Amino acid sequence: MFTGQFPYFFGPEHGALETRARDFVASGSIRERVAALGQSGLLERRDTRSLAVTRRQLAYRDPLTDLAFVIQELGCTPLETAGVLPEVVAAARSGQRVLAFGLTEPGAGSDVRAVATTATPDGDGWRLTGTKHFISNAPDCDGAVVFARTPTGVAAFFVDHPATEAQGVASHSIGRLLLSHTPATLVSPRGFALAFGTLERCRPSVGAAAVGLAARALAETVAHVRGREQFGAPLAELPVVRLRLAEMKNDLDIAALATLHACWTRDQAQGARVGPVMAFGKVVATEAAQRVIDTAVQLHGGSGVEEGSVVEMLYRAVRPLRIYEGATDVLLGVIGESVATRKGAGD
Repeated sequence: MFTGQFPYFFGPEHGALETRARDFVASGSIRERVAALGQSGLLERRDTRSLAVTRRQLAYRDPLTDLAFVIQELGCTPLETAGVLPEVVAAARSGQRVLAFGLTEPGAGSDVRAVATTATPDGDGWRLTGTKHFISNAPDCDGAVVFARTPTGVAAFFVDHPATEAQGVASHSIGRLLLSHTPATLVSPRGFALAFGTLERCRPSVGAAAVGLAARALAETVAHVRGREQFGAPLAELPVVRLRLAEMKNDLDIAALATLHACWTRDQAQGARVGPVMAFGKVVATEAAQRVIDTAVQLHGGSGVEEGSVVEMLYRAVRPLRIYEGATDVLLGVIGESVATRKGAGD
């Protein structure tokens, strides 16, 4: 557990929360998982390190529950930051409503400033037209924070019960928000600031989910190489296998330390922007976790690519983490810009 291995990052409240997340069990649809998360109290708003300890434990056991958890956070945070629709937030935090975060479009992925969904005034409200895609929890949501272009810039809106359709992405509940003159409530005229602030809050927790997946992969691999005999001995006795296990453990700890450094920095920032550190945490952790799980598949041999095996599932689950909430190459650009423009960058 994070709090046991790295206690200097945490307070007593984090240990109790991590134990609760470790013992949490849910199954069924996204709606059923969100309801169970709400009833357990895990959806309450907390600091960034709390997001990390929760996601690390949820992802270890069930990546789909982890996804349900973090998308609720992405949906609630913009509303809380803007101080609007408290009844929606309360219902979502208690697990009674499933929210989505509608930013990505067919023509606006990493380049979010290319948002083309339009918002037009309609009496006291607004109407949105456009398509959002690759939106987590969209097929199950009954409300979504949506970013759309107004005559004066991109703003954030809330859409109640949007029309949706599912997209086929393995191990995820993902879909499109279909907006056609759809009624919406204005959340904030400063849409990009709200979107980027929300992503910055949640971004380092992606690293924590990656650590959870990688930790499960290492545990599965250790059990496999201890029990699998080749060349007259368990695989675990072969020097090359022990070398690979050492590399996996090193990468796992690197991922954990990068994640927790980012989360701790975010919690100490007191409103200051710490985007490059958040980018660093996510990039290092997700790339390291990918290596861990790739090695796990390799050491499992044929069973590692058998559909339905644990490490095959983990491989499919970890790959999107290097894309969403900031693709690796985009975030490396953020880090590179910071290094290139900062005085004393080599100190």
